[in-house]
Amino acid sequence: LPEELREEILEEALAAARGTKRGYVRAKAMVGLAPHLLDELRKEAKEALEKVQAAARIIGDEYWRARAMVGLAPHLPQELLAEALAAARAIGNERYRAKALAELAPYLPEELLGEALAAARAIGDKYWRAEALAGLASHLPEELREEILEETLAATRDTKRGYARAEALAGLAPHLPQESLGEALAAARTIERKDARADALAGLAPHLPQELLKKALAAARAIGDKHDRARALAALVPRLVALPRPVLYPLWAETLPALARRTRKDLLADLGALKEVIYALGGEEAIAETFRAIQDVGRWWP
Repeated sequence: LPEELREEILEEALAAARGTKRGYVRAKAMVGLAPHLLDELRKEAKEALEKVQAAARIIGDEYWRARAMVGLAPHLPQELLAEALAAARAIGNERYRAKALAELAPYLPEELLGEALAAARAIGDKYWRAEALAGLASHLPEELREEILEETLAATRDTKRGYARAEALAGLAPHLPQESLGEALAAARTIERKDARADALAGLAPHLPQELLKKALAAARAIGDKHDRARALAALVPRLVALPRPVLYPLWAETLPALARRTRKDLLADLGALKEVIYALGGEEAIAETFRAIQDVGRWWP
């Protein structure tokens, strides 16, 4: 739009958003408008954002009110972030409260992080507490971070919900100290659901030290479903191909016979996920030889 029309249209859009009675519509509108108000009304940015904040504040549904506050967080001046945190803390549903606290964490000043941490620790459900703590951990002062990560890992280990544990472990992985990754991998391996176990292994794979790759590969190849197994194996591939050949070859020598115990169709799917590993060991010729060997025995192999 021409410059002279933009401010008028933005004000009109803000008025329309304020006028809707549906909380989720107003919340989405507030979040969508905020960056444009900040960009277009630079001289009055604080005032414009305060108008958006005021409109978000009167959303009746606590979840959508918090979603609006969280969405506005990247654009809010520091003095309004305390109000966004208060909206997040006021959410009655622990799942939504945890997500709101985790999403606010990157924008909170240090003086508010302690308050957010207290709110996260007060969440009763172990998994949702873990998610909130995981979101906060990397933004906390160094002296607190390791303690909170260990606390989060303990909460994750205790939850019996496979998807919940997988999601929490994947979120924790980039922030865990090396010595805690073995415990995280052990927690992933005990997840009963194959798809959730694959998700957890895939989330951990980029962060595992070399000495844990053998255990991770064993866990991945043990997954019964070929699609879940292929996903977990594929996540490990970038780590495996970076290994020196003398380290990679024994891993491959253990892996191929284990994969071949399933059907030919399963093995083809697995080798498709691991083709870069075969290439790292012997180039294109190794890939061709492997698939020729499968064709040769195909008539006797279901």
